[in-house]
Parts: sequence; structure tokens; C-alpha cells
Amino acid sequence: MDHCPQETIFERKLQKMKKAFMKIMGILLIAALLAGCALPLPGKDDSETAEQAGGAEDEAVQKPSARDVAALMGKTGQEEPDLTEDASAEISEDGDSTEYAGTMIFTEEDCENAIERLLNSEPVHPANAELLKEMGQMVTFSKVIGAYGEIFSQMDDMKKAWLRHQILSAVVWGGPAFQDAIDVDLSDGRYEGDGVVDVKEAESLFRDVYGEENFRPAGSERVVNTDLVLSFGDGDPWVIVEHMQFFEDDTFFLLSGPAFYEDNSGASEYEGYADILLAKNPNSRFGVTLLYGRYRVVYAPVVSVETSSELPPSKDKTYSGDNLVDGNLATAWAEGVPGTGVGETVTLHLDKKRPVYGIQITNGYMASYDLYTKNGMLTAVSVDFGGKTVEAEIPEGYGYEEFSQEVLAECNRSRIELDEPVVTDTVTVTITGAKKGTKYDDTCVTEMYLY
Repeated sequence: MDHCPQETIFERKLQKMKKAFMKIMGILLIAALLAGCALPLPGKDDSETAEQAGGAEDEAVQKPSARDVAALMGKTGQEEPDLTEDASAEISEDGDSTEYAGTMIFTEEDCENAIERLLNSEPVHPANAELLKEMGQMVTFSKVIGAYGEIFSQMDDMKKAWLRHQILSAVVWGGPAFQDAIDVDLSDGRYEGDGVVDVKEAESLFRDVYGEENFRPAGSERVVNTDLVLSFGDGDPWVIVEHMQFFEDDTFFLLSGPAFYEDNSGASEYEGYADILLAKNPNSRFGVTLLYGRYRVVYAPVVSVETSSELPPSKDKTYSGDNLVDGNLATAWAEGVPGTGVGETVTLHLDKKRPVYGIQITNGYMASYDLYTKNGMLTAVSVDFGGKTVEAEIPEGYGYEEFSQEVLAECNRSRIELDEPVVTDTVTVTITGAKKGTKYDDTCVTEMYLY
């Protein structure tokens, strides 16, 4: 028995659907005529209908055209972004997080594209630089971003709580833009805590700062009746951005600069460049809303290392200058002259002339606690950043036998920075001070990275 071809089955179904559709449209047309309604025809100007609506359009948020938004997002000729009057955030159909600034929706891809475009523009000095810097510090101090990036309004509740902690800290102790943004009662003794704020006022503040639309207390946050109870801890590590630069277009501000993890022990570790994107938002009391953030690990690419001396290889170990840039904490450079090596140099050659902000040094031999204590280390250096020289003492690090290589390195890193970046392709480090170890007087350095 022959089967009916698939095309024929489809055509029959389509004909049935057309007939059903025409019947429904006929019924609707008759009902509309009986009610005395005029259905707008395709292409007809409906401005009269809008005028009869009593100016409702004036009260609504005005939508930019999809083409205008596409142009702002650098997406002309591509798929036009969605628009909405809802100021909340949602997940798009393809699973990407989205964020709303005014009426525009931005996906993670939009944010990444905007960051790349802004980084290729010239830095600016905006009038609201102090406000932007303070908002950026809220993000880095709360430690909520990583290499994969975060849309702030779509973070998990715990990360949001960390960010809110920094926002409320800024209200109490921050700069003029945030101090007294909402009323904080630090003397309230009704609950165990460091103060209270009205939860509705706090929700409004969070919405303005990072687009929060679904506040749920998390972590140490507590809501009692109509109050959000504050608790300000002390001693938490933080991340600080040095040499922050600002970029701007019609839609965004971008904050960018090298970021460093720090804590009260004196440990310091380069996290990469922090890129924090803010959307211009007239609906926020601050005129901007935190949108998206990430770290990108960027080192100035060193193509060769030149040293004035190095310790000869021993068994399976080498002590060449290449060990300074191999990313391996088990290897180190060791100078090769008698004594502690004062006056010896390391020269890092870059692939081309680049802006350099500073150098990070992991001081000592990190392969093990035993080698760390037995060998010498730096106490002072002179760094020539291609014509601009900085003299610096190296803070004394510390270690314990139980420390892993990573923890030992964290406790023995230091950085030497310039007030302003220089454009150079060569950086030379000269040993101006060193101390010997418990067994050897060879001065060892595990890592040197330029940023």
C-alpha cells in the first residue's frame, strides 16, 4: 500500500488551518462592526488613536528604536536587541543572562562586546569619576567577580549579599556620593547588630546601584519586621584596583585597571585587570547602574630574559632567568656571583613597546619551605622602567613548613609601581639589598611579572 507523500499531508493540514483562521477572522470582523469599532488597516496612521488615549504615551517610558539601540551596541546589521518597559532582569531564551538599563536589555555577549569596544577607545576623565570609582570599589572589595564575568543583578544570593555589604558600608563610611543615600540608624539597640535601615529604602538603593529586583536576604543579612539589620565585619581580605582608567560612550561607562588581592597579613597577589561596566541610567539616583564585571589576566608579554649572572645547573635543577617567567613555582632564578648578589641585574624584554604600570616579584625560592629558608632573598631593588627608575625595599615575607607552594608564594609577593604608566619594551631590576639563607647565600627569585 502506497503512503501519502509528506508534502501532501502538510498541504492538507495547511488548508484546514487556513479555513479555520478565515472563519475566526470573519466572526471577529462581524463582532467588531456590530460594536461600532473601526479596526486599523495595515499601514494606516494610528496617531489619532494614540491622541485619544489621553497622553498615556507621555507617561510611559519612551522606547528608543531597535535600530538606535543596535547602533549603540555596535550591532547594526545584526539581530536587533529586545526592548521592554520592565525594569527587572530575566533570562533570555538562549540562556544568557540579561540586564536592563532604562528600557534596554543587555546580554553577557553585549556586555563583553561593549567592553572590548570601549577598551579600544581613548580613556576619558568623566565629571563623575569619584562616583564611578567608588562603585567599582564596591565590586572589587566584595570579591564577586572572576574570569568568567558576572551580571550583577543575576548573581546568586550570597554574592549579592557580599555586594550589598559594601554598598551599605559606603553609605556609612564612604564618599559624598553614597553617604546618607538612605537613613542608617547606628544607635538602634532593638536587634543584635551594628545598625538598621528601612528595608524598602535599602531595596530602592540596591535597585539603583546594581539593578536588584528580587531582594532576598542571604548570609548574615537579617530582615526583622520592616528593618534590615546591619552587621559590619572586620578583617576580610579585599581586592583593590590601581591606576583605574575610565572609558565612555553613549550607553556605558567602563572602569579598568590592574587589580590586586590583599589582606591584613600583607599578602598581595595580582588578579588581572578588572573591567567593570556601568550602564547610564536616568532612572537611578546616581545616573548609572552597575551592570557587568570580570577579571582578565593580562601580563606584559616577556619574550626573553637577560641576567648578569646565574647559578650553574645542579643535578636536575636549573637557575636561569627564564625560570622567572615560566609560571612554575618550583623553579627560580639564582644569581651566580660570590656573596648575596648585590649589583646583579635581571632585564625583561617585551615583545614591543607597551604601557607598563609595575612589576610583581615573588621573592625567594618557593619550591619548598626547606629551600625557602635555606636560600637567600631580596631586601631591596632598583627598577628601571625604560628610563624611569624606582628604588624600593622588598617587604619581608614569611612561611611555615605546612605551607603549600601557592600559599608560600602569596606570603612573599610584592609589587613595585609607577605613579603613571610608561611605554617601554625593557625593564631592568637591579639587586640593591639581599640577605642570605640559613645555608646558602645565593639570592633566589621565583617570579617576575610585568603588568
